[in-house]
Amino acid sequence: MKLSVYFTLICITFSNVRSNADANQDTLSANGVETLLRKLENIDRKLLELQNGQNELQNQIASIKASQEKTLADLSALQNQSLVILEHQVAAASHVQSSATVVNYMPLNSQLPTSMATSCKNVHNNASGVYLIRVNNDITPFNVFCEQEKFDGGWTVVQHRFNGSVDFNRDWVAYRDGFGDIEREFWLGLEKMHQITTERPHEIVIEMKDFRGNYAYARYNQFKIGSESEQYKITLGRHTGSARDSMQDNKNMKFSTKDRDNDKSSSHCAQKFEGAWWHKDCTLANLNKRYKNLSNGDAIYWYGFRNDHRGLSYTRMMIREI
Repeated sequence: MKLSVYFTLICITFSNVRSNADANQDTLSANGVETLLRKLENIDRKLLELQNGQNELQNQIASIKASQEKTLADLSALQNQSLVILEHQVAAASHVQSSATVVNYMPLNSQLPTSMATSCKNVHNNASGVYLIRVNNDITPFNVFCEQEKFDGGWTVVQHRFNGSVDFNRDWVAYRDGFGDIEREFWLGLEKMHQITTERPHEIVIEMKDFRGNYAYARYNQFKIGSESEQYKITLGRHTGSARDSMQDNKNMKFSTKDRDNDKSSSHCAQKFEGAWWHKDCTLANLNKRYKNLSNGDAIYWYGFRNDHRGLSYTRMMIREI
């Protein structure tokens, strides 16, 4: 009897233990699935966050790339603009230099007006300035500065000095062809003077001032320059003016420079006194010497200005068709 009871109790107990184990196992399985689902949700959320971050990064990269492309385009446009500006500046500088130089020729062609002025006297403008003239149909036109106000106008300036900015101690070729700035200090050139004065009769007036501001002028009713083969010999007529004649010994003399001695002295005057001129036994006037405020003859001077060798601060030689 007791054995049967005990066996029954054992069976019941075993059955309860088994039921509890199955229940615990079900509970554990449910908890594992729930944990796994939560982990999957976390993974999915992180993947979404990573995707969003990647998209944002791609947008930033695209924005940076677009900004760089715009910057490169702006730099390219700026470079092109700078090149255009530089080209304009170079062209403008070239034009200014071309306009300023004395040796400034315009080629003869069919577009040149047939009524082009042959000298400043027949320029149809009362304003002083640079004009293109053609001495005759066989000579290339060239620029000259016309003085249209003083001495009744019509004068072609062939020499001008007033501040010493241009070196006049030059050789034969420079004096033949001309040098300097035609709107400032310059020498027109012996060859052009020859062409102008050979074609038609001319007169000359020479203006001068000293460093105290005193003014005088010398005028000759005839002025002509010979050809280069004649060494640009000067012909002068009768003198008038407030400055006394200081060229009486220079009439019919050949031109001399530091590298070509055509004077009649025992010394080379143009080289010795640093002044190209129509020297004889040197000279009483030389407007092509050094620009200095001196009184000993080592500077630009015209002895008949005040009967001394004082340096001159201003000289201008102008010729006009008669």
